Amino acid sequence: MPVKVISFEQALRETENAKRFLLLGNGFSIALFPDRFRYGSLLAEADFSSLPEARNAFDRLQTVDFEVVIQALRQAVALVPLYSNDGGAVARMAEHCEALKELLVQAIAGRHPERPSDVSDAHYKACRGFLAHFVGESRDLSKAGGKDLRGKIYTLNYDLLLYWTLLHDQIVVGGLDNLLAARVEDTEPLQHDDGFRAPEDEPEAPYVTWDAEGGANQQTIHFLHGALHLFDYGPDLQKKCWERSGGVPLVDQIRQALADSKFPLFVAEGHSDGKLTRIRHSGYLQRSLKSFASICRPGANSNTSLFIYGHSLATSDNHVLNFIERGKIRRVYISLYGEPTDAHNQALIRRAEVLTRFRTEKFPLEITFFSAQSAQVWG
Repeated sequence: MPVKVISFEQALRETENAKRFLLLGNGFSIALFPDRFRYGSLLAEADFSSLPEARNAFDRLQTVDFEVVIQALRQAVALVPLYSNDGGAVARMAEHCEALKELLVQAIAGRHPERPSDVSDAHYKACRGFLAHFVGESRDLSKAGGKDLRGKIYTLNYDLLLYWTLLHDQIVVGGLDNLLAARVEDTEPLQHDDGFRAPEDEPEAPYVTWDAEGGANQQTIHFLHGALHLFDYGPDLQKKCWERSGGVPLVDQIRQALADSKFPLFVAEGHSDGKLTRIRHSGYLQRSLKSFASICRPGANSNTSLFIYGHSLATSDNHVLNFIERGKIRRVYISLYGEPTDAHNQALIRRAEVLTRFRTEKFPLEITFFSAQSAQVWG
């Protein structure tokens, strides 16, 4: 049976009076920089000089996906002892499994755009317009006697594009050929509290820390798998900042930290169970996942909807998707890029169908597919 795909505009019309939540996958970043954030590009960036076997594993498994190789190595570590007493091989595979996660972080940092200015104001304007449908000031109708329909944004991405966009509240219009004709234009304010605050014991610190007691309760932006600019320093989760560091660009700060053998909060395990284990060892990640779980279990009278953009519904993220399966949220809109008959979309559609099978008649799940291109996320 052919799958019906609607436009993003139609999906917005259908949820006009609903609180909308957004889950972003890597397609969000690939849509702007396909040559930087696809796994093939990251594989080319990574330095495998110290672990050539791991590089050959990509070719042997015919993949460019780091998570596939990481998972294969984890499985080999568990199985090889059943067939061989070669403890050295098992130890190397376990070591390479961890090293691949670090290589992935370094590759993303290496391929990442250098500065926020690498994204044009036109792209920022388009993306902020897209995000405004979920967390924009226009969704807050409480001042007019209605409801606050602003939702939350959850992302599985590690890069800085969402963060840069949320902060880019002014754009320069015109003046491309004549700077005297340029003007600064405010964009619609977006609700984007990420839960980080200046540390109480060091208010002038060049970073901010996650406020688990206060800020987390107001948090509307969640990096479910960590991010390049979040670093775990003992009891504190720190967010690196441009303005508090004296103007040192974020990417430079991140690369310096990597050079000092400090790695960001980053979930790169190849299997959903491994990712969940990593999440449970971080207060920030666990709280963010619980937040996502809570929006999948809205109250009986709640009118909510979830939009998923740029995610393939891969089984490696079942620890997130399972909350949709077992939840009560009734409407989920999922983006499709390209033709529904494409192989990758067919796999996505089959996985989406599985999401509905866990529901009871009391809490059915309605899944609607919308065209990713029609959302024009970056213009």
